[in-house]
This record gives sequence, structure tokens and C-alpha cells, in this order.
Amino acid sequence: MGLGRSNPDNPGSHPGEPGVGVDLAPPFTAPDEAIRWLFGLNRFGIRPGLQRINGLLEDLGHPEQVLRTLVVAGTNGKGSTTRVLALLLQAAGYKVVTYTSPHLLNVHERILIDDQPVPAEDFARRVRAIRPLTEKHEASWFETLTALAVQIAVDEQADFFCCETGLGGRLDASNALPSVATLLTTVGLDHQRILGETLPEIATEKLGLLKSGVPLFCGVDEELRGQVFEAAVRTGSPCHFLDELARWQEANPWQGSSRAWDLTLRDRLLLGLPDPGTEALRRNVALALLALTELEPRLGMNLLPDDLAHTLGNLFLPGRYQQVLRGPDWIFDTGHNTQALGSTLPAFLDEPGTGRKILLFGAMYDKGVVGDLTRHFRRFDAVVGAPVALPRSRTVEELELLFREWGLQPRPWPVAGDLPAAVVAPDMCRALALLAEKIRPEDRVLVTGSCFTVAEALYTLGFPSLDMTREIKPARPVLDALVAGGNEE
Repeated sequence: MGLGRSNPDNPGSHPGEPGVGVDLAPPFTAPDEAIRWLFGLNRFGIRPGLQRINGLLEDLGHPEQVLRTLVVAGTNGKGSTTRVLALLLQAAGYKVVTYTSPHLLNVHERILIDDQPVPAEDFARRVRAIRPLTEKHEASWFETLTALAVQIAVDEQADFFCCETGLGGRLDASNALPSVATLLTTVGLDHQRILGETLPEIATEKLGLLKSGVPLFCGVDEELRGQVFEAAVRTGSPCHFLDELARWQEANPWQGSSRAWDLTLRDRLLLGLPDPGTEALRRNVALALLALTELEPRLGMNLLPDDLAHTLGNLFLPGRYQQVLRGPDWIFDTGHNTQALGSTLPAFLDEPGTGRKILLFGAMYDKGVVGDLTRHFRRFDAVVGAPVALPRSRTVEELELLFREWGLQPRPWPVAGDLPAAVVAPDMCRALALLAEKIRPEDRVLVTGSCFTVAEALYTLGFPSLDMTREIKPARPVLDALVAGGNEE
């Protein structure tokens, strides 16, 4: 069964990940029978709690006890921060296993060994091996994946295990893992049905990760720092606030679309760091660097590479303000809530350029976009909506209603002539075909609203794997191939 808008078979559970289920359209398809079974677990929804993951880990012989784990939590930015930590540690000479979620194009992306996905055959073999334990403990899909990631890190003799939390913290499967550090990026309004309706309530859930003697590195806004500090003191967790211990500034004026920046920490000055694209990503890089510099004396290890600027210049953050095409430029960002979009939209709109700024937007129906973002949406020269090929996606009608709430008046489909100021296409393929035919070389396109929007757009443009997006490609051949393929059909 596919994953829909509710779970009538288990009303006490929460819906699982929208892009994980059986019988979904590409790129959300299980590649083999083992992964199909794994995806099937998602139909039971999200079930917070530690009993099942603790049971799995116990039956595996508690592999988590021998790992040096860094746990990263937050409403936004935890995935990119986890990847930055892993890149820096790997470049410093350590073997690193990274565990992140959700995936974009393939489930194997979630567990990386030195930045490379676990081979598909090995992944499937491990899924088959853990199946009896999963069924014994009635573990969820995410709990099963967490146990798999831990076991892989041990089998690979990883020096570090960089682990992104799933949801919240207190009852998240990652809270079963001993850690050498906890990082908290941001706290925003998301998953309120599970985590609470207010920022302090959501922060309480995330602060449930704190452990006595384990340092916390925190990037939350000022309004929550008092709560964070009190929780850290009560737990006995040394607390390090990013905004108190780090300062950064521009190193050079604009040069094309790339800026360098300098970061000052308590005991060092890091110069000429390459710009990751947005202020939010810059904060995530700074938080990772703060954590590693403070951990060095604590662990008695050198945790940063010698050529930091070169290392960060090779940072691969798929779907995090990632440029995939040029001429016209296409930027892909997985921002899906008000906090994330509040960073992405102005960063894109404020980029210099002579062409039009175009937005391709799709979202899940349960993700609200509120606050003062309307003014950003109105600044785009054109806004194209597209439903994602998932049951939980906003439909054409829901996207049109959302556009009107933003003060946009979507033109009826199909459209003739030039690209309209607002329109909602029937599906992602036709939305991309419209843009492929109407945009000019000097234009810039931002694809955002959901990680699933990014995933389907990348796949439809001819990128079935993330590795294909590591190098920026000329846009015209990709767009021409899309149009030609559509005409053939």
C-alpha cells in the first residue's frame, strides 16, 4: 500500500514519511524486494519511544557502545550540519559513517561510508538479516534503519559516527546512542502534532537528547537560550552557544555568485571559507566548526583538516541550496517550512543577475507556509506550482488556493505565450516542460517547498542518482532532452 494522508488502520500512530512506501511512483520506488519490505514498515507511521530501538540494539550486542557518535538535532539544518561534520572529520584523516534522513533519490543515500552510499547489494543483505529482529520487536522503519546504520559503523570500524536525529529528540531512536557531543541547530514550528504547538514545547523534546557530561553545541535563537541553558545545567551538559562563541563576516565583496567569509572562534581565526549559499548554511558550517574545535582538547585529537578552505570548497550538500544546472541556473533546496524558506527565498532573490527570478514550488499538504513569507513570493517574476506524485502532496486545487493566499492569481492551465506570473501545472513533468520551453539563459530557477519536490524534479530532469549532481551541468542539453522526451510520449 502507498502512504496516504492518514492511517486508519492505526489511528494512534502518526503518518510516516510521505516519500516512503510501496507502490509509489519513481523516484519513490523500492529498488528491490528487501527494500520493499523495509519501506512497508513505514505504513505503521511514526511511533516515538525507545523500547523498540533498545531491544534491537541489545539483540545486536549493543554495537552503539563502541562508537564515537556525534548526534545532530534541530528543526532545520541538521542534515547539512551532519554532512559538514562528516566531511571535516574525513578530510582530517578519519573514517566516518554518516546517517541522515530523509533521502532524495535512493534509500542508500541515508548511510554513507566516507561520503559513499552503502552498496545496494550489501544494503539489501543487511536488511534481510535484520528482518527477524525488526519483526520480533515490532520496530519501526526508522528504528530499523538506525540499528542498521549503527551496525554498519561498527563493522566498518568507523572512527566517528555522525548521526542526524529523525524527529524531535527525547523519544527519537538516536537518543538510544551514547554520544561524545550533541548539536542543536534550530528550533522552529514543524511536526507540531507530534512535538508540541509552541517553540518551548518543541525545544523541550529536542533537549531530551542531552546527557550528563556530553557537551551541547547550540545555534538556537536568543528567545530559547534561557530554556536551553537551564536544561543543560539540570542535565549536567556543558553548553556552548554559537552566537556567543563565534563571529563571522564577509572576507571579500561579491565576485560573481561566490563570497568568502571569515570565522572567529574562541581560540582560532578561520579565514577565506567558501560561501555555502545562504546565511542558514553558513551558520551550520560555523556550528560544526565550533563543535570540532571545542572537542579537540576534550578528545585529545586533531579534528580539522589542514586546508580547511579547500575541504569546504568540496562540500556536497544535495538539495541544500544546491546549484545543479547553469545557463539558466537551477537551484534546488529542500526547505519545507516557514523557518527554512525564510532563509532560502531571500537568499535566492537577492542574488545579482539580469534575468527573471522563477520559483518552482510543491509541498506536502500538512506543511504550512505562514508569517511574512508572502512578500518574498510576490517578488518572483514567475511562480509555477506542481503537485508531487505522492498521496500527501498538495493537489492542484490546494496549490492554487495557497497561491491566492500569497496574493498571486494563478492563470488557468494550459498556458500560451510567455511564462505567466503564476500558474499551477497538473504534474511535475509538465511544470518542468513549461519552464524548459519558456525560460531564457539569463534566468534563474529555484526549486523548493519539500525534499520530495526536489527529488521528483531532479529525477524528471534525468538525474536518477545524487552522484550525477556533484558537478554543475549546462542546462540547455538537460532541458532539451526533457522536452524531446515529452514530445516522444
